[in-house]
Amino acid sequence: MSASLEQRFVSRMRELLVNLPYDLKAVFEAMTDEDLPADARFLATGAVIYCLSPADPIPDHIGIVGFTDDVVALRLSLKALLDMGGDAISEYPTRFPEQFENLDEDLALFREYFGENMSWLERRMSLEAIHKDRYKGKTVREYVEDDEAGQYLYEEGLSFTTDYEIDDEEVERLSSGRPVFEAFQKRHQFEEGRR
Repeated sequence: MSASLEQRFVSRMRELLVNLPYDLKAVFEAMTDEDLPADARFLATGAVIYCLSPADPIPDHIGIVGFTDDVVALRLSLKALLDMGGDAISEYPTRFPEQFENLDEDLALFREYFGENMSWLERRMSLEAIHKDRYKGKTVREYVEDDEAGQYLYEEGLSFTTDYEIDDEEVERLSSGRPVFEAFQKRHQFEEGRR
């Protein structure tokens, strides 16, 4: 891996870590947007659940590296929403320009940086996989179809974004992409061993 690639990755990941609550907000909107196809809402809800779960495959409690998979998961989900959301999603890039502006470039950078080590997360964020998710005892479908459950998940998300402490100062601690690469690599190896 070249120093230039790592530098580009670290620089962009720092920006996206600070902006994670805003990516999450766009996904929240999709989660509750009844004009979107059901599968798009399921996918958005799965992305929210992934980010809210402190015990996701790269746990948040390990520090800043623990939020990098959330960043990548949200970027993958935003792209998938564009691909499956039909006409109803077409307004999202206008409403959330920063979240959609460099989406393809971000995903290309992640794929270049992680290589095959990103495949586990791509599979994990698939529609098929997110239907297996549970958060606080409820499935993705229950959060989408039950207004009260959906409201609860939305409030959980608001709490997450309020409590999220990654800011410009905190991201300076991410001085190398190596720990992130190694976390993705370790997870990839684990997932491959399970297949």
